[in-house]
Amino acid sequence: MGLVFTIIAIAVVIRYIFFWEPVDMKNIFGSSPLFIAHRGTPFIIPENTLQSLKNAINIGFEAVEVDVCSTKDKVVVCSHNIDLERETNGQGFLDETNYKKTRLVKTGVYSHPSKTSEIPKLYDVIKKLPQDVLVNIEIKPANLWNIGTAVRVAKMIKSKKSTQKTIISTFNPAALWAVKLFAPKIITGYLFTTTKHLWAINLFHPDCLHPEGGIVTRELVNQAHKRGQAVNVWTIDSRPGKHWLEKLNVDGIITNYYSPG
Repeated sequence: MGLVFTIIAIAVVIRYIFFWEPVDMKNIFGSSPLFIAHRGTPFIIPENTLQSLKNAINIGFEAVEVDVCSTKDKVVVCSHNIDLERETNGQGFLDETNYKKTRLVKTGVYSHPSKTSEIPKLYDVIKKLPQDVLVNIEIKPANLWNIGTAVRVAKMIKSKKSTQKTIISTFNPAALWAVKLFAPKIITGYLFTTTKHLWAINLFHPDCLHPEGGIVTRELVNQAHKRGQAVNVWTIDSRPGKHWLEKLNVDGIITNYYSPG
């Protein structure tokens, strides 16, 4: 009996590692790269705010990227930084501050002192964005084992509170694994700056690869497409860089500027 269980366990592991398939994304990406607004329009309006994301859509973006963290009382808010002192008039860290206190904080105090804004809840932002916009939600965990924000976002998507097409992306493979365990049909994206550990994708099954622009190669893109994965590259602002990525047949380009063609 023990041998039977061992054989079954080995078969399950082999299937999990070598025979997984990404979520079908034919209804998301087309024949040319999709331009994804990096935190909205951060050079015009404070990043990761509803106003910044809406402005990106108004100037032509069909997809937006927004960074999220969780407060101490587990409210998911839109912010690139856990450290409140980097871009707000608050003190301390988001994950050590309750949402009630976070609401009093203004963001954009250094980048846009005349256009400061509240740090918004992710749900409040999502429900005010157009339904036909793709939203790439990037999780900013405090550490490798901090998967709570990813699970909360996955719950929001699974409960249909978010009705847009959505990607959950992060540098944290543990968070992506948790999302796939909780909701396998949610599209996930793995952010990385080196291909050294790319073999590990067979353990957490990202549907998209999100490489930093400087490490993208034709081989990387071709191998991802062969597996059925999409490739969305960050953060590319120059026209030559975008044209080069178009030639590599990438699926998405995360950028601060809308400049198709």
